[in-house]
Amino acid sequence: PRKDHVKFWRPQMLLLVSSPRSSCPLVDFVNDMKKSGLYIIGHVRVGNHTDLDDATIEDNKQWLSFVDHMRVKAFAETTLANSVREGVQHLIRLSGIGAMKPNTIVLGFYDNEAPKDFFQSSTSPYKTDGFNTGDMQNFPIRRDGEEKHIDVTEYVEIISDILRMKKNLCLCRHFHRLDKHFISKSKHVKYIDVWPINVFDPKTENPFDVVSLFMMQLAVIMLAKWKHLTLRVFLCETNDTNSTAQFDTQDPNLPQMEIFSRMKLEQTLKSLRINAQIMEIQEWARDTEFTRHSRILKQFTQSAEATEGSVTEDNLNRSLLYMQRANQIIRERSDQTALSFIYLAAPPPIDSPDFREISARYMELLTELTAELPPTILVHGVSTVTSTTL
Repeated sequence: PRKDHVKFWRPQMLLLVSSPRSSCPLVDFVNDMKKSGLYIIGHVRVGNHTDLDDATIEDNKQWLSFVDHMRVKAFAETTLANSVREGVQHLIRLSGIGAMKPNTIVLGFYDNEAPKDFFQSSTSPYKTDGFNTGDMQNFPIRRDGEEKHIDVTEYVEIISDILRMKKNLCLCRHFHRLDKHFISKSKHVKYIDVWPINVFDPKTENPFDVVSLFMMQLAVIMLAKWKHLTLRVFLCETNDTNSTAQFDTQDPNLPQMEIFSRMKLEQTLKSLRINAQIMEIQEWARDTEFTRHSRILKQFTQSAEATEGSVTEDNLNRSLLYMQRANQIIRERSDQTALSFIYLAAPPPIDSPDFREISARYMELLTELTAELPPTILVHGVSTVTSTTL
């Protein structure tokens, strides 16, 4: 029988990269997060299989040189496909060694920021001219104004494919700001933060579900590499009767966090042997009027109900304001944070009649949620990776 018990679980990472030039800190970070597990750096070249020359043959040599340059323990895999989405499916299904297959897929975040060239930056620890051939640059990056290789709809389709294939998912944003040397020397940067609350659909059980426990596992793995940092878990209480929450700092009579939830979280962390500080969020107050708003937010996720109808401009504006307030609460507590792990709600179903529009709004809300934060990992876990019975 295959060893699929939770005690044999190890992170087997597949990091999908467009250009190594702009991905060096993320490649380095995932090498820390993989612990002793499998690490594959994957790339999709969009092209036609009928071409006389297979461009991936030359690509493979360059990618192996890149792995050597980064000094990471990883395999490089490239594939040729008609679309990025199709190529990602190839890599997820076929990459790996024997029974060692990727169980966690890592993507960069889809936004409008111009990529940074870490091979050419004078202050970059990854600076090199080894991938320049005369005036030609290997691994070219997208310049300002250039069209992206994929649109937002295909990006969300890739996210949906990953979850449908029962793989854990990490979306990584702001990793061009990650400076491991600064973090190791700084007395100001002190924390790795975990936010086990589904902002799209807040529920009291969020901190104890598969997604949150997977987030905590990843954060603990990180701490092994960055031992001087402290793990913080933010407890955001919600109303059990309607499982909704709203941000409100104006009410002087905000309810205190229920003792039961804190005790339950303390017991969970203790049973999993996770040493962490529990931080209570007083601003995350109950509001019985917010049920309607919560239903609006769910329209942009897998939890959307078929009877909810189309997304209106008013609904979107209300949702954006909500996400901006959520972002403010996280940002105010991130001044001394090296990394943040945030709960990722699953995207809207691909068969939704308005999928193209809703998927764009889904990414717009995630963009607002993570704006101006430290390096952030949005996490959706599908695997049980912890056990209290061993």
